Amino acid sequence: MIVCTTVNDDYRVEVFSKATKLILMDTNRKIIHVEDNPALLSTSKRPTVANRCVELGADVVIAAHGSVCYPSYRILKQHNVRIYVTEPGSDLSSVNVTPINQWEVLYSSIVAVLERLSGH
Repeated sequence: MIVCTTVNDDYRVEVFSKATKLILMDTNRKIIHVEDNPALLSTSKRPTVANRCVELGADVVIAAHGSVCYPSYRILKQHNVRIYVTEPGSDLSSVNVTPINQWEVLYSSIVAVLERLSGH
């Protein structure tokens, strides 16, 4: 099982649109791939991360609260990727996750629109 998530420079889980790195981990939470977050160079930040996780063969995505807008959700679901949510700043070694729900997708979609309107 391959897990995809986005992290900051301290390797703490971060929102898709703000993280500096995209990483893959194995089932033992060992990091097996690190790259610069492609969302930082894209106008459609969250879907860019979702697409990259799919391209890299992720089975699971761990997303910081506010990361998975509706387009990202659709991309991941179309590829049968399981999605879990955690709080931004969570430590990878002890991350506590919950399955995504419709309210998280709605909240993330609103946050994404507000980020776009503010130019971030």
